[in-house]
Amino acid sequence: MRGHKIGLVLAGLILMGGNCSRARVESMNEMNAGVELAQLKRYSEAAEMLEKAAALDPTNHQAYFNLAIVQIEQRNFSAAREALERAVIAKPDTAGYHEKLGTVLIELEDWKAAEASFKEALELDPSLFKAHFKLGRVYEEVEDPQNALYQYTDAIKTGPRFLPSYSALGRLYADLRYPDNAAQVLREALKVAMAGTEEEANIHHLLGTVYQQQRKFDDAVAEFQAALGIVPGMPDALFALGWTYALQNNDEEAKRYLTKYVMMAGAEAPENYVKAAKDRLAELRTESP
Repeated sequence: MRGHKIGLVLAGLILMGGNCSRARVESMNEMNAGVELAQLKRYSEAAEMLEKAAALDPTNHQAYFNLAIVQIEQRNFSAAREALERAVIAKPDTAGYHEKLGTVLIELEDWKAAEASFKEALELDPSLFKAHFKLGRVYEEVEDPQNALYQYTDAIKTGPRFLPSYSALGRLYADLRYPDNAAQVLREALKVAMAGTEEEANIHHLLGTVYQQQRKFDDAVAEFQAALGIVPGMPDALFALGWTYALQNNDEEAKRYLTKYVMMAGAEAPENYVKAAKDRLAELRTESP
């Protein structure tokens, strides 16, 4: 969650009209100075300035919001939560404040509070597709897949070019053993994906996984190859392609891609996948004449 490039609010006093109190003028000046420091990535100084701005005028909700963004940049999520809660108190009708608070609460794994924040954001502005998407994530965390499906679907309806919603909905359908629905969603995602991007590669990989689940192995191979055509060293696609070839009894190609996977798998690769690949390779070598 990198927020300072798009999240900070720089307020001009000229917009405030002619009836600003001295405290409000001083608060805005301190806030704008804090924003400028944050843009220079001098976050500790920025936070100090923004706290001063809020103290000078506790109704300056933008100062609290900017302080939260600075704290997020430093991954101080508890402090960000406190700042956003103060922003919400100062201006409760701003949907974006509730949405950002929900995002921070996800980081803190406070799922119940996050759900409440996203619901409030969507009550104020139902078009916030990222709030729908994040609320879907929350519902998955609390093991409420039905509501997660609804929220991911609404995220697609309100933000039809936001690919993570398609990926999440397709993956969840697949996890719930509705492969036809999953494939349909992921094919729609490919229509809006930007060609040649890692996001497009991920969609091809997910769709291949669904086809493999349906035992449509030729279609699965085509999707995994498409993913690797975009991101040649994509570990998940290397493993999946090798495994699918093994399911087709294409031993040579299975060995080729599983060997590539084992070579490419870094420290972050799931141990069970690496073990499965090595075990399958050992079996294939034993089976070879």
